[in-house]
Amino acid sequence: MPTINVNGVTLAYEVFGKGPSVVWSTHGIGARGPLAYMVAGRLAANYRVLIWDRRNSGASDLAIEDAPSDQYPSSDDLHHLLQALRMSPAYLAGACAGQTVSLLTARRYPADVKGLILVATPTDDLGLLKPIQDACSLALAAVAEEKGMQAAIDHSTATWVRQITGKSRPEEHVWASKWIAEAVSMNPGNRDRLLAMDPKAFAAIMRRWASWYSSGPGNAHGVSYDYIRSITLPALVAHGFDPLHPRQAAEKLFSQLPNAEWVEYSDRYTQEEMEQAGWSWGLALPFMEEFLARLEAR
Repeated sequence: MPTINVNGVTLAYEVFGKGPSVVWSTHGIGARGPLAYMVAGRLAANYRVLIWDRRNSGASDLAIEDAPSDQYPSSDDLHHLLQALRMSPAYLAGACAGQTVSLLTARRYPADVKGLILVATPTDDLGLLKPIQDACSLALAAVAEEKGMQAAIDHSTATWVRQITGKSRPEEHVWASKWIAEAVSMNPGNRDRLLAMDPKAFAAIMRRWASWYSSGPGNAHGVSYDYIRSITLPALVAHGFDPLHPRQAAEKLFSQLPNAEWVEYSDRYTQEEMEQAGWSWGLALPFMEEFLARLEAR
């Protein structure tokens, strides 16, 4: 698995195919998953496709900075990664948190971006987001502050095991806590990086990240709509199929982007196919291909 050091952090990545550059940024805080490889497999015939583990995810380095959220330094990393791999400008695509990284990069580094593909916009319903924030950040903050960084690693590992063994309940969202255990498992150096952190500083950053996601209506995953309205790049918006990524959230994002196209799944899929899609979001792939082809034909 290739790695590269950019912006002071070592990132794990893979590149497939040749042609115009496309980047897929994975949802959540976690390693490249099946959807990333589906995107790469589908597009590599005509494009040079980059999939990567963002900092604090998968096989990349844990580099927990006191930023508004982990997506801010990730957008800086993506800029440097594109420059290092000579893949700029690129089409940026991503789901959920991956679309947030794409939006931030488009606004902060517009010369790097030719267009956006935004899949599965997360809800701004704070009641639905709170259990995920608790699992992803706040529980880890509390454990680290009370018992130290090794306890935070152990907590993440225990929740990951509970998920794998089926001993957790869906409403607990324990998958959101696994990112530390996964990062330590895939990149052993991450354990030492975590243990070197001051627990109070770690806890403060975790709480700051949680507050960014819960900043309330008027934002898409913490990115303000004023910010989004300034992005005039061509964009494709595709909604998710579950309560955390509802159609309404994607429609709100779509309405704020000046130059966006909407994916209407019912033009191609049956109601049953859409209901079965769940978190896979792979139904967006043919729409992505067509969108990219239209832009490249201009």
